[in-house]
Amino acid sequence: MPIKVPNNLPAIETLTNENVFVMTDTRAMTQDVRPLHILLLNLMPTKIDTETQITRMLSNTPLQLELELLQTATHKPHVTSQEHMLAFYKTFNDIRNEYYDGMIITGAPIELLEFEEVDYWDELCEIMEWSKTHVHSTFHICWGAQAGLYYHYGIRKHKLPQKLSGVFKHTLKTKRSMLFRGFDDEFYVPQSRNTTVNAEDIENTPGISILSTSEAAGVFCVESDNDRQIFVTGHTEYDWNTLLKEYVRDKDAGLNPEKPANYFPGDDDTKTPIVRWRSSGSLLFSNWLNYFVYQSTPYDIKLIHNEDLAPVLRNRSELTVAKFGGSSLATAERIRNAAEIVRQNKARKYVVVSAPGVHGGEKVKVTDLLISAHEGQSGFADKVELARTRFKTLALELDSQINIDEIFDNIIETYESNGRRRDYLISRGEFLSAQLMAEQLGYEFVDAADVILFDESGELLTDETRQNLQALIKSHDRIVLPGFYGSDKTGKIVTFSRGGSDITGSIVAAAAKADLYENWTDVPGLLMADPRIVKHPLSVPVIVYKELRELALRGAEVLHEDAVRPVSQCGIPISIKSSLEPDKPGTLIVKNVDSYENVLEISSITGKKGYTSILIEREKLNDDPRYRERIQHILEEFSIAVEGEQLGLDSFSIIVESESTANCEDELTEKLHEATDADEITISTGIAAIAVVGRNISGEVSVAMKIFEALSNAHVNVRFIDHAPERISVQVGVSESDYQRAIRAIYNAFVVKS
Repeated sequence: MPIKVPNNLPAIETLTNENVFVMTDTRAMTQDVRPLHILLLNLMPTKIDTETQITRMLSNTPLQLELELLQTATHKPHVTSQEHMLAFYKTFNDIRNEYYDGMIITGAPIELLEFEEVDYWDELCEIMEWSKTHVHSTFHICWGAQAGLYYHYGIRKHKLPQKLSGVFKHTLKTKRSMLFRGFDDEFYVPQSRNTTVNAEDIENTPGISILSTSEAAGVFCVESDNDRQIFVTGHTEYDWNTLLKEYVRDKDAGLNPEKPANYFPGDDDTKTPIVRWRSSGSLLFSNWLNYFVYQSTPYDIKLIHNEDLAPVLRNRSELTVAKFGGSSLATAERIRNAAEIVRQNKARKYVVVSAPGVHGGEKVKVTDLLISAHEGQSGFADKVELARTRFKTLALELDSQINIDEIFDNIIETYESNGRRRDYLISRGEFLSAQLMAEQLGYEFVDAADVILFDESGELLTDETRQNLQALIKSHDRIVLPGFYGSDKTGKIVTFSRGGSDITGSIVAAAAKADLYENWTDVPGLLMADPRIVKHPLSVPVIVYKELRELALRGAEVLHEDAVRPVSQCGIPISIKSSLEPDKPGTLIVKNVDSYENVLEISSITGKKGYTSILIEREKLNDDPRYRERIQHILEEFSIAVEGEQLGLDSFSIIVESESTANCEDELTEKLHEATDADEITISTGIAAIAVVGRNISGEVSVAMKIFEALSNAHVNVRFIDHAPERISVQVGVSESDYQRAIRAIYNAFVVKS
């Protein structure tokens, strides 16, 4: 996709000749796309060179961008013409009421001055403060990075013995940051500066982390915990000859500079420099735009001012129970990543794991494979062998010392000699997954069969299980426990009927009296709408237990109530996060939201198809006090559950699942006629029910108004309306053909602003 820039900007010709698609204001007027709004605060004296370099870096992405240029009003450039600045640059007063998805603050050749001595320092501080509420993510470069670290975190810069100039080898301190996704273990970055920041100062400052360093050049990249501030000390945007120009300039000025290191072939400054940084530099900007801007910025850009809510989603916990789902453990790389997440926080003392899930070439979950092996005994050996092979591959790639063959041989022998018990076989995925994770972490593996107890009917023995877990926790500082199963008092393996490892994790968190229960999956929290219907829906920052149960009741794929109850009874927050994007804040599920600012008017939109309306009409129908009792008796006779009902002066409408009336419409209609003496009974199928859930729905008239206005504007006819008894949701019925259009319309009404 193109970058939209001001008409006639000098960079256009240069970049067009390089086959970079640059779109002018005039052409952009014909585009119906919400571009990312990027602000470039250009502090470099060579404005046009820097504009071109940054635009080039931003171009290597499929995203459409709109670039605006910003200058400081308190400093007038001497190298670039005033005509150019007036034509293409804005000042802070021009944009202070605007919002931007991203901002880039460049370097400036003023490192030897104290920050307070810089003539535009006060203005820059005002801009950096403004960015906290008006910019989603800010990318600081070189002196701009040092200025940002000083302003936001009080980290001082230090003068180097001599200027650092050249192209230096860099490495990653952590490989899990999405900012460096796709990077090689070693990569090169141009550096050109007289000052540096000390790693120890950064490591001793809460709220930020070092992502990359260089043995020769020191700290390279620092990131804030909330992903909204990126500080890069080098110049990945530099052209092939930028260091050369600086070198020649300093030579001509009689400064006798050192040759830029690792820049000229054979250190011969008469030869053309070698470019080693172009691909990694382009990837760095692309990753920033993709993962830190595009995928996390709100569609309504004005919601940026609420993003300081994000830190409350990273509860400060002294004791955390972390549960990892199958998608987080599907490959060796993901298991390592999950282990790295655990190691990042010492509070994560107790870990619960699922069996490996589906990923890439692995089309079947391990548990489904074992279920299939049990149910289809003719192919038992082949399916168990597939499970064995998958675990052997994981063990090999993880350099594990666990003897997978020996364990599988024992599994088969035990299964065959104990009556081929289903629960035993299908639980072995978690059993092995936990051993691999425990080995990776250096934690102790504890078999869930030893602590999670069921009675003879398969019901969890809550008190005994809690006592077992509390005794285990007292004697073990750090453990990994397989989810999904336990055992009865005879020692036979018993699995949970549904909810599986989520229930185990919740039980462990409750027994440990944890500060936080983390549920790691492959999505960054609970989404406001089905991503198959709404593109890139927002994650819900905070939701209460009651809303979660309502969503589950209305058809949303969320944590099952059995997996919530143990922690909700103790008031333990649940954090839903993505192990693939662990730095995203995710969704926090809490008992109440008194301590959290309410950012969104609603929490989620969900629904499902497959409903039928039964409309019973008769004059003065409601004068008969017993008619509803007779109707209910008939519905119970046909095993039909009522999903909703509407009462009129002369009518009564019932919403039921279509499956329950599929084969009995005529008989049902006849009996209802007899019971109510109805003038007419109409059974209509093809109805979808959409639930809008939010804790403020009952108290905010504007919420209901927005819902119905959105549906009206989308030309969607409402078939029925129903308020949940708890008054935390509104359910509307629409034709199944309007289902997706209705959800999009409601979502846009609450999230997308004009």
